[in-house]
Amino acid sequence: MNGGELSGHFMNSVLVTVVVALFVLWRYRLAILGGMMQGDGAVLALPEVLPVEAAPTSAAADLRAHERSMRRRNAAAWLATTLVCGLPMAIAYLWVGDMGLSPAQVLAITFCYAMAALPMIAVSLALSPLRIVGSFVAMMVGFALIVLAAAAVQRLLGGRPVDWKILGLFALFFQMAWSQLWMAGLFWLMSWPARLRGVAPITFAAVLVFGLAPFAGSRLTALLAGTDFGTPWVLKLGLNGVFMIIALPVGWLAWLRLRKLAGDYEAKRFSDAQLLARTWWLILVATIGLEILVAREQPGFALLLTAGEIALFGPVNGWLMKRFGVAGRAVATPKRTLLLLRIFGYTARTERLFDRVAARWRLIGPVTMIAAPDVTARTIDAGDYLRWLTGRVDELFVTSRASLDAKLATLDLAPDPDGRFRINEFCCRDSSWQATIVELMHRADAVIMDVRGITQARRGCEFELQQLAQRLPPQRLVLVVDDSTDKTVLQAAFGPGLRDVRMVEIRRSGDADKAFDALIEAAA
Repeated sequence: MNGGELSGHFMNSVLVTVVVALFVLWRYRLAILGGMMQGDGAVLALPEVLPVEAAPTSAAADLRAHERSMRRRNAAAWLATTLVCGLPMAIAYLWVGDMGLSPAQVLAITFCYAMAALPMIAVSLALSPLRIVGSFVAMMVGFALIVLAAAAVQRLLGGRPVDWKILGLFALFFQMAWSQLWMAGLFWLMSWPARLRGVAPITFAAVLVFGLAPFAGSRLTALLAGTDFGTPWVLKLGLNGVFMIIALPVGWLAWLRLRKLAGDYEAKRFSDAQLLARTWWLILVATIGLEILVAREQPGFALLLTAGEIALFGPVNGWLMKRFGVAGRAVATPKRTLLLLRIFGYTARTERLFDRVAARWRLIGPVTMIAAPDVTARTIDAGDYLRWLTGRVDELFVTSRASLDAKLATLDLAPDPDGRFRINEFCCRDSSWQATIVELMHRADAVIMDVRGITQARRGCEFELQQLAQRLPPQRLVLVVDDSTDKTVLQAAFGPGLRDVRMVEIRRSGDADKAFDALIEAAA
């Protein structure tokens, strides 16, 4: 009964997380929009036009090589993390199930758990859907072949013949992977949408802890009702009263957990991708622990395994990121700051460009941008979540010259432990956005501006184009255009320097990689 209730609680927590995360994003978006609409009085003066400082120079080939190296190191660190953490879990699973501990079996189960590395790598490296599918097939086939080879060697060392029947292990590995991963994979898919990734880990942590109140309340009620001392209290308080006694301290624990996660994120103890990866690993470990609890009736062993694996994952990942030189290489290599500008109001289009360009750029340097409702789902982090939850969203907004200077002085330009840089978003009032954009231009090594949709009737980014023409060399700018872009408006706003600006036409999502390549040239 306890195992069934825990399984139900875990599944409900995942479902509730999706609903609550969507609600949080909706309310956070409204909060940002409301803050943008507020007036603050005097418009901030624009900074004077400064002489353009020479950007750090390097060959575009070197920047591309650095990005490729960071991608390989990052992927290797995630794969190694799941292999190292998956090995003891595989041994424990086979041992408690009395299935034997042959090397081939241990290797097969370990590889099943190591498939958890794929979504972690996909998020960290901003893989396209096609690359994700190709990587999935390659990992499954590669792991199956290794298991097949290990089984053949095991047979030979044991003095047994190797015949064609051993090929059945190839299909058997796929069956094992399905049986081990289908439930965790379903939960991963629920939290996979890019719009949920920023809030899903924090929400899941709170829901999982707070959701224990009904379970603990029912257990406490049954315990009290079974004693002479507790029966009168159960009758007086009722189920709701007992639930409240449990819910209040559990809610307090959930709040402490929220603050701890947000504080650790602000202190750069982990990145947003690492926080999401820990959540996905927790989901996998919990499904294995629940199977041991329910099917094997080993509650103590299941609890120890789950707690141990959750405690192991973070330190192992941090150590392997260092061993593979991910963070060290990011610190040692000169960073490039990207400023992302766009016409507001095109949420889906902006999100697609953000996912492919800004996410990839984070392996090279930090990203700066003006926050707006069209990208809140991509930029909200643990700190923003806590500020919204406590009604302190106004702290995010630039309201004066002093607050702008303070935010510029605290720009996060250092890499996270996984070698990726963070996104610095500036929330602005109507009186402060122009001065903020100009300050960010002065600090940018490359600028990408999405001008799709600009016409004679819609000139939402005319100010930005004029300021870019005055303050930055045109070679540092990349303009994203399509058939709807009126280039006469661009020419009138930017001036004769437009001929030296790189323009990239994007008609479908795959074309965003061309914009990234152009940015590499601009930053070099």
